[in-house]
Amino acid sequence: MVILLTGCSPEYNLAKRYVRNHKDNRIIIIPAYELYKDNLTISYNAKHKYSRHQLDSIAWVQSCYIKHVSDSVFLTTFTNSLINELRREGFDVYVDGGAEVNRIIPDPKWVVRLAQLQLDENHTITKYQVSTEKVSGIQYSIASLRLNMLTLNSWFEAGQVDTGSKQLLFLEESIMDNRTLGYDFILNKGNKGLQENRDSIRMDDIYYMADESGRKHAELLFDHFLNEYIGENLPAGIVNRKYYYYDRKRNSLMQGVNEWTDVKK
Repeated sequence: MVILLTGCSPEYNLAKRYVRNHKDNRIIIIPAYELYKDNLTISYNAKHKYSRHQLDSIAWVQSCYIKHVSDSVFLTTFTNSLINELRREGFDVYVDGGAEVNRIIPDPKWVVRLAQLQLDENHTITKYQVSTEKVSGIQYSIASLRLNMLTLNSWFEAGQVDTGSKQLLFLEESIMDNRTLGYDFILNKGNKGLQENRDSIRMDDIYYMADESGRKHAELLFDHFLNEYIGENLPAGIVNRKYYYYDRKRNSLMQGVNEWTDVKK
């Protein structure tokens, strides 16, 4: 049973109606067939003038992760997760956007094109205090730790077939190395220090990111459809319109902030 947050605002009532009636709405998904990748942190001789191709080669060689990522595995994992979650939400989902697909699908409500997916590699240097226990007492020093980060940037073009409207939606998500505390023992000196260690991103984590990101994109698409429905049916004259999203853990409608960035074309 779905429990919905009680309220009397026009936005809430329309959101409630959408949650109740959206099932079996048809959606066409146009997949992305290329994963763009870039290493945003590279080291090179600034006094030397490099060509664009040389800089790209340096970035590729110096990358820790993106040169090992399989485009096909990442894209397939992301797209399957997106489609499966949309189907769990109750939508009737079709893949591709060719003329043949459009011909056999009666009255699709939405066409969603994965305009671009880009995986960027970066890192940050964080400084922290190390405490070292010696015979003379505790001594403190400053150490640094490199933390790797991967960011997935996505651009989705969402269009309504019946109105002809299209929006380009942008989302950014990141994963980073974990920081853990540990002891560093110095043999034969009797010293021990409390320091931070790096729990590095693994390749499995990157493909897990693709799976989780596909699921999240589906949830945010649902929220986008919901709020577009509200906007289309909201009585004229209402200002400071509220944004609603569906909280799946609570099985309720909540007010919040739109995580999509609407890119003006």
